[in-house]
Amino acid sequence: MTQQNAAPEKPPKKKKKHIVGKIILLVIVLVIGLGALLFFKVPQNIGLIKSPAEKMFATTPDREKAATIMTNLQQAGLNTTGVEVYVMPVAGTNDSVAFVVLDASLGFDISASKSVDPVKDFIKVISAAQASGVNRAAVTYFNEQGKALITATLPTADALAFSQNKITAQQLMKKVDVGTEDTAAFVNEVLKQIK
Repeated sequence: MTQQNAAPEKPPKKKKKHIVGKIILLVIVLVIGLGALLFFKVPQNIGLIKSPAEKMFATTPDREKAATIMTNLQQAGLNTTGVEVYVMPVAGTNDSVAFVVLDASLGFDISASKSVDPVKDFIKVISAAQASGVNRAAVTYFNEQGKALITATLPTADALAFSQNKITAQQLMKKVDVGTEDTAAFVNEVLKQIK
């Protein structure tokens, strides 16, 4: 009879600890998985989320403005072999961004220009684009292997101020944003052009 009056034993607490451990492990795996998805931009790559560029440039390119810029580059004596121009309207504004691609793998060679100062003439052409609503210009240079070496962007208002001698070349350079993915290749390309 004494055995019947004995209190039932409590189950061991190890099972609760085991469940809590699994939950913590699952949360850690989910956080790492979510981080990997975001790092590798999986939602953008499969079309679930638009990239900032797609949101900003939601409309079709302005081919007329691009053709005008290309014509102005040719009239300035600049070599346009291997040059492509795109003008993208900025969604929700009257502004546009001109993208100029200089591709040496398609034949671009700055030394083939008839212009005495191709950089200065290029800035004049970009500054003239401001009158048609282009408020920023971006230039990307691809080397002979088709690899992007450098990208530079500049507000067209600053290009216009420079072409009208309102700011100096040093002041203009402070307004230019420059980026490169392969610094060593860029330096080698500059050294090759200097020789």
